[in-house]
Parts: sequence; structure tokens; C-alpha cells
Amino acid sequence: MNKNYLILALLLFCSLPSARTYAAGGDIPPEVVALTDSLKQKYAPDGRVALFKTDYTFDGKHVMLRGETTSPSAKAELVEALSKAGYEVMDCLKVLPDEAALEGKTYGIINLSVASLRVQPDYSSEMMTQALLGMPVRVLERDGWYRIQTPDDYIAWTHRVSVLPVTREELTAWNRAEKVVVTSHYAFVYSQPDRRSQTVSDIVAGNRLKLEGTKGGFYRVSYPDGRQGYVEKSAALPEKEWRKSLKQDAASIIRTAHTLMGVPYLWAGTSSKGVDCSGFVRTVLFMHDIIIPRDASQQAYVGQHIDIAPDFSNLQPGDLVFFGRKATAERKERVVHVALYVGGKRFIHSQGDVHVSSFDPQDERFDEYNLGRLLFAARVLPSINKEKGLNTTDENPYYRW
Repeated sequence: MNKNYLILALLLFCSLPSARTYAAGGDIPPEVVALTDSLKQKYAPDGRVALFKTDYTFDGKHVMLRGETTSPSAKAELVEALSKAGYEVMDCLKVLPDEAALEGKTYGIINLSVASLRVQPDYSSEMMTQALLGMPVRVLERDGWYRIQTPDDYIAWTHRVSVLPVTREELTAWNRAEKVVVTSHYAFVYSQPDRRSQTVSDIVAGNRLKLEGTKGGFYRVSYPDGRQGYVEKSAALPEKEWRKSLKQDAASIIRTAHTLMGVPYLWAGTSSKGVDCSGFVRTVLFMHDIIIPRDASQQAYVGQHIDIAPDFSNLQPGDLVFFGRKATAERKERVVHVALYVGGKRFIHSQGDVHVSSFDPQDERFDEYNLGRLLFAARVLPSINKEKGLNTTDENPYYRW
């Protein structure tokens, strides 16, 4: 291949959107496949919280490398290994966050009461999770929409209206500012300290707004983008006061869980507007300042694993119980559902809506279907701030930047 033509092709290749992994005129060399797989397993085994996607074009020992990763170490190791294997590498592998394209604003603050995060930057794309007003995030890249990473490290796309991109310094200022935390499941911000005035937006439990002052029975607050309004004092608490009043024991958490009874199931929902099974657990714990991994299959592997006794005697209120496909000789175990154990063989969960079910055949709330797919439990409360993936906002790095 003509050298100038190769350089032009390489530059063009770097500028094109990522598509697929392939080799000109043949398959990818087996050693490159093995290298890529090993690095993905090492640096991004869970694509929900870390990215390592590579595209290749080979022409003999010339290789055009493209794709994206959230791990600079993964990229460095890949390029070095390819070079040692005798390949001449044209490196177009993008490391996220894309600081140049984002002009240094690689952080963000959620600007809607509930922001929907999707697989692709399109409203028709599947929703993966949600983020709440005032939540600090990483901004990874921009493509009309923003690809962001939430405090539980979940990565997805959200519409540009949902997030305010900021610099590290601006995020630090927001994190350090005095704020109010919304404690009501649903309320409004008003343009004046009067419920009859124009609403600015709705708000939900867990939202955070900057505290600007008080007037009568209202807090004067501001949004990340500078909008201002008034929140009834009955719907929120100053953050410091809220944190002092928090209880993180099982009984308190279970009481909070019951306040969501009847809230509808919403795939990928993580707010009091609607929750899926793991979103319900996440929302309840977040109302107690606890951050837990997003999905049931992630929540299942934090805390202390418990093999459930036949009479359920080794379970405690506040434990998480997991359901799904049991392992066989042909297939692996698969977690697909999670609930909060409340004691007495009963559990509360989101399935259709939030409700209480029972493992006891004599109970009027007996749930034969979920008993049949019960897998195991996890005790997470003693592990808060003691292991990765379980922490409070004052210990989570996103809230400390």
C-alpha cells in the first residue's frame, strides 16, 4: 500500500464514528483477539461502569486502532503490546473523558428533578437508569447529548438539557455550597414563596438545591444553572441538618421503603416517580444517604453473601434478597430481581408496583413465583463505607470533588 495513501486512510479512519472490529482482507490475528479480551477483562469487565471498545483495521503489520475507553492504562498497555508484537500502530483510540472536545468541562451537575439516562443518545433508545437534581457526575463525551457517569459509576447518555457541564472548580464550589435535600416524595419549586405562584419545576426525594436563604415557610433555592425559586420547608431540609437527623438502621430504612408502597414499576426508574426492582432498593437507600451499585446483578455481590436457610432463620430485616435463574450444568446463575427483607418471611419489592410479598405459603401475601426463583441474600448495611461500591455521599468521590 502507498505510504501516503495509508496515512490518509488512517486519518480518515480516526474521524469516522466507531462501527465494528475487523481486518482488511481477513480476520483479526488470534493474538490480538486474545490481547483485547484480556485487557477488557482486566480494565472493563462490566461495561456498565467502564468502557473498553476497540476497532481495528489491519494491512499486514500496519494496524489502525480506534474506539474508546475510560482507562488510560488499558490504552497504554494495548498500544505497547501491539508494538512489541511488531505492529506499526496508528493510534486513534479515544480516552474518555474527551477533554479537548468538552473544553475542560468534564464534570456536570444534574439539572432536572429526574434525568433519564439511555443506551444511545436518542429518545427512542432504551433507558438504563436515572439521575437526580443536584447530583454530581462525570461528563465523558458530547454527541448532541452527553455521555455521563453517575456516582455509582454507571455510564449512559442523557439529553443536554438534563445536565450542566462544569469545570472541576465549579463542581467543587457546588459540592461545598450549603444545600437543601428534598425529603418529600413529590413537591414543587415555586417562583415566589407562595404555593399559588408559578411553578419552576417539580422535585422528588433526594434532589439537592443550593440554599440561598429563607422566607416564611419557604427555603429560597437555586438550581445548578442559576434558576431560583422557593421550596416549602415541609418538603426539604438543609443538608447538614438532614444528615444529622439520618438513621441508617434496618428499621428506619424499612419504614422509608413502605412510604413508596404503590409506586408503579418503571424499567430503569430510580426515583419516587417510578422504580424498577434495583432502582427501588437504590432509591430507598439513597434517601438514607447510602449509595449502592445500580443493578440487581451488581448489588448481589456487595456486602456479606448469605446462603438462605430453609426456614429463613438466618435472614435479618434490611438484608437484600436476590432472585433469578439458578445455576445448572449447562448455564450460569443469573440474578434478575432484588427485594428488601422486612422480617417474618416477608419482603418488599417493585414488581408491577411496590408491594410486600411473603415466602410463607400460609401468608395471604405468599409469592410462589418468587419463592421458586429465590437465590441468596446479602447483608449490606454493616459494609457501608467499608467496601467499594457501598458508601455515603460524604465519602463518595463524586460529592467530594
